[in-house]
Amino acid sequence: MQKTVLSYPKLKERIESSSDPIKSKEKALKNLEEMRADFSKTYFKTVEKMFDAALPRLYDGINFNDNGHNLGELMKKNSLVLVPNHQSHADYVAINYKFYKEYERPLFVAGGDNLNIFPIGKIFRKSGCFFIRRSFQNDVLYKLTMEAYLYYLLLNREPIEFFFEGGRTRTGKLRPPKYGLYQMLLEAHSHLPEDKHSDLLFVPVSIAHEYVPEQKSLAKELQGGEKVKESTGQLFSLVKLISYQFGNVHINVGNPVKASKLENDEDNKKNLRDIAFKCFRRVGDEMVVTPTSLLVLILLDETTGALKWTDITAKAKAIIQYCMKFDIPFTDTLSLAKLEGTLGRAVDILIGNGKIEVIGRHDNSTVFYSIKKMARRELLFFKNTILHHFIIPWTINLAWINLFSGKIQNVDDLKKFFVEQRDQLKHEFYLPTLKEYFVQTLRILSDAIGRDITSLEECMNLSHKDLYAVASNLGIFSRALSYINESYFVAAMTIKSFDKEGITLFEQDDFIHRLQIVFDTEFKHQRVIRFFESHNVELAKNAIKYFIQKGFLVKEDGALRIGNEKALNLYIEKLEDELMEQLKFNLKVI
Repeated sequence: MQKTVLSYPKLKERIESSSDPIKSKEKALKNLEEMRADFSKTYFKTVEKMFDAALPRLYDGINFNDNGHNLGELMKKNSLVLVPNHQSHADYVAINYKFYKEYERPLFVAGGDNLNIFPIGKIFRKSGCFFIRRSFQNDVLYKLTMEAYLYYLLLNREPIEFFFEGGRTRTGKLRPPKYGLYQMLLEAHSHLPEDKHSDLLFVPVSIAHEYVPEQKSLAKELQGGEKVKESTGQLFSLVKLISYQFGNVHINVGNPVKASKLENDEDNKKNLRDIAFKCFRRVGDEMVVTPTSLLVLILLDETTGALKWTDITAKAKAIIQYCMKFDIPFTDTLSLAKLEGTLGRAVDILIGNGKIEVIGRHDNSTVFYSIKKMARRELLFFKNTILHHFIIPWTINLAWINLFSGKIQNVDDLKKFFVEQRDQLKHEFYLPTLKEYFVQTLRILSDAIGRDITSLEECMNLSHKDLYAVASNLGIFSRALSYINESYFVAAMTIKSFDKEGITLFEQDDFIHRLQIVFDTEFKHQRVIRFFESHNVELAKNAIKYFIQKGFLVKEDGALRIGNEKALNLYIEKLEDELMEQLKFNLKVI
């Protein structure tokens, strides 16, 4: 390993051209020792037996679907790099365990050096994990040593894995890809000798948990709490999770992306972004609707009160039927024939974990189910994992409300409405292009009313019967993203509160502190704000980015001040009207 790593052309040149080659070589080898995996088949077999015994106590199952891509065969002729999303520390175990079971090969996984702590660090390293520093921009020798180590793994055609988001999602939504490891792998691959050269394939992998062990701490972070640093004590505290039920983990493999470095630097930068986002989109496309995410999507739409079992199953069937029509993946257990029993298990898990309360007597006519108020923010994580699949039907619902109320008068108003909604939501999700947005909108509308709609102009001539059909078919999504609009409304009102007190400049920390106060007031009144989970620090920070983009806010000397006050007031008025109208049109499944 040392010989191969030190032979990597870029690292070799760096060492030889340094002022002290001996010292540079020693430092490179020290870096290698710090980062490298130390896979032991004997050790891994012991760990495998431990997981064989432990995992069935925690999970109903770990489901691996290669979607027809035989990774075992692909590994024989290609350099394979798995690029999964990252929801939980349990991802390391779930993916590696199933990969080894399927192909009898270890995955060499890039893990943050925050996990290199006793005793878990040794277990991970012996199981194929190599550790990478969180930041090393100014340490060129470290970067080249990492690149050289990746070169070593590619040369030996070892399957590699890294989490493309660069860390766990706190919200459940996919985070934008980090380019670092993509760039280093492309670079390392370009230096492979001709006789060892093979195609480099990035394999998108989506992983979806029905329950995440650390979701409570993630929810606290979204309310402004500090991230808890990983420690031995924290890891041992996970033992108490034995009493929890985690349901299933679903791992889906997407279409591999063939990649290579381009010669021109500018072309290669674009190439790098394209590869990263192609993988990102394919992971999003393969993100399955799970029993938990489906149940939470339905129950979180009820801001107050609760739902009867018959209402839950009716809404669930409508959503699954929509998924079937528009190629949105869902677990096999959510097929219409198995749906009710599967949802029953999901309810049992959330009741057992103390997140759902049962109201009334246990008979079909009187029992209701409701997410506990303090669990709403926590369970939002699961709703967010699938929310990107339903952005367009939610937007159509909102457009329908604006059409009905007369705020959209013509096709130009309709186009402007879609552009504005997409403009705001792009701070929360990676969205399709505007053209793709409109094409999908017309496809969904055509299905809803039972005939082809080929242009937005035709939408302005829909009959009352057609509008009713749209409402009936898509009303199930009418509140799916409303908590985001509520959060942006509270953020805008928080900014106004500074202005009312004559405070011209304010820091982001002051904004976050005041945000809680404004939210509490608005939520107490229940006039516009109905979703408890709409108080969310990450959403508020995204709102600030949007407000700066729109000119509502201006950065000045490291602080913030109101820019275009008139535009901000109009935005607040528009958002308030839309939220109030949505409350009136709380459409049910028909």
